[in-house]
Amino acid sequence: MFKAIGNGALAAVHFVWRWSVPYNSRNRPIDAVYAAVWSTRLDQEGIRNILQEAFPTIPRDELPTEEEAIRRLVRERLSPGGSSSSSSSSSTFQDESDSASSDDSSVTQADKDEAAEKQKLLDAAEETWEHLPTNLRSLLASLNAQNLETKLTSLLAAPFHTPSGRRAIRRASSGVRRTLAMWRHGFRAAVPRTERVLTNVFILFLVFSACYPDVAAGVLGERSYNQRSIGGRIVTLCQLWFLWRYPQHSLWLLFNWSLERLLGAFVGSTAYALAAVVPAVHEAYGKTWFRGMMLALSMTWQVGVQFSPAVRDYVVRLVTRRQMRRLREHKGGEEEQAMDWDEADRAINAELMAIKVFAARDKAAAAGDGDDAEAVPVRVRVERYIQYTACYKLGRPADQLVGLLKDDLEGIVNTYEDYQSTSPTAAPSSDGHVEPRAPKFLLVAFDVAIFAYVCYSFYPQPFTFNTVVAYGTVVCVKQAIVACKRYQTPKSARRLFTNMVSINIIGVFLVSTPVTVDRHVLDSDFNFVALTLAMVLATLFLAETIAPLLLALVEGLTAGCGWLRRKMTGEKKSSGGEEKAKVQSAPAMPSNIQESRREEKEGQAFGP
Repeated sequence: MFKAIGNGALAAVHFVWRWSVPYNSRNRPIDAVYAAVWSTRLDQEGIRNILQEAFPTIPRDELPTEEEAIRRLVRERLSPGGSSSSSSSSSTFQDESDSASSDDSSVTQADKDEAAEKQKLLDAAEETWEHLPTNLRSLLASLNAQNLETKLTSLLAAPFHTPSGRRAIRRASSGVRRTLAMWRHGFRAAVPRTERVLTNVFILFLVFSACYPDVAAGVLGERSYNQRSIGGRIVTLCQLWFLWRYPQHSLWLLFNWSLERLLGAFVGSTAYALAAVVPAVHEAYGKTWFRGMMLALSMTWQVGVQFSPAVRDYVVRLVTRRQMRRLREHKGGEEEQAMDWDEADRAINAELMAIKVFAARDKAAAAGDGDDAEAVPVRVRVERYIQYTACYKLGRPADQLVGLLKDDLEGIVNTYEDYQSTSPTAAPSSDGHVEPRAPKFLLVAFDVAIFAYVCYSFYPQPFTFNTVVAYGTVVCVKQAIVACKRYQTPKSARRLFTNMVSINIIGVFLVSTPVTVDRHVLDSDFNFVALTLAMVLATLFLAETIAPLLLALVEGLTAGCGWLRRKMTGEKKSSGGEEKAKVQSAPAMPSNIQESRREEKEGQAFGP
């Protein structure tokens, strides 16, 4: 009995720990495996060594060394579910569906589901096929990354680029190359020494930024701020530790992480600290004009530091479209007159071909001009990388670095879409890769509702109110930006929600609600210690569960409403069928009644 109780307690502790912030913020062993993929040996001998293991029946000197030829060989020899083509599979299952009886409908549906799953695999990148050897998948992914870098260089040679579009592609390409270089060669070899020193200095600055606001709050006596923030500071320092231990902790990665945790509140926290140590600032601290000024400064800083990259990208896109329209309309220069815009539009549309369309082409034309890797569209290479990366469950620092790389790749695709949007001819429809957006927009709705209540509850406290208003506005907009991006996953949105919102949800119950009910609840030392301890524990062990639970609740409600709607529709159809049957059987009733009455009369006639 005691053993069972002990095992149950250990299982409960293990369950709680797996949902804790430290556990989910940690680096994972798979991170090193993922980084090693991009340093796969890509010379002819290395490629043939890997292919020899996967295709032992093919002579070594006949094995291909070009990426697209390898992919065709994989599709011919190692295609999922056999070598039958998708078209023959579709026709076979269509014939079976037409000839199947009603008793075999469930079997036919299962066959259709299996065919759909197989077609989904055939439409995906070959490196995502789990039945392939691991080293072969790594080879394909690494070849795609290498040829992607070559492709980004060749894109700039096209004559139709606008100045802003060329700069956007060059900037995004630089980010892609830096990230891949860190994975291939390591942080020390890929990052200059000066940047490495600045990275360490920035880490020390972030540690200081995580501590001094709570010291200032203690001096000013705003206990509600300390009660709400101490747990978050512990989480911040924990995440910063794992970021520092992550091998590829670049300055850009640290900066983007700090926007979610520390830098956004830097101006407000600094003014708070000055109010604690400078008498003049402390005297003006409680006045209305100072409160309004700090709110304006906090909002300006938050918007400036959080959204400067996003605003820059959207402005550049608008400028790119305008420049492209003017370039198409202008006829005065020799270069513009020599430009063949029909050919340019065909080149732009070709680069935006999705992987699903590319994979469905004829095998002989699957690589464009033979085995030329340059003929593979840039969007295909981007989607190959994204689909392959989705096969890994990376740690949080690695996942955030992948998210930054996805932003760069999306920027390149967006530039070509801006070019395409200015074409006078209709562009072909593209069924490209897009991450699910419904869960991300649901988190945006939760953000708005949560921060509206938090701002209302903290209105009587100047510093906390200013911080929460600026912070809440920024979080809602930032979550909406993530929701609109096509390559950012719901996992990235949940990470942002956990880092910037979950603590405020816990604060609604453990800080806002007690203060709203009783403004002096924290005056008691016992209440302050108890509520602070509860806030710390809840932040550490409950913050990670909030986003999945909210999404699961909404999905459950949606599924329940759909089931109820289907049930009601089925009942209506059933009742309609019964009424129809009654109407159809109604004309037969008089003849039956007449026959029974005739038999009754005959019985009476022959009776005694």
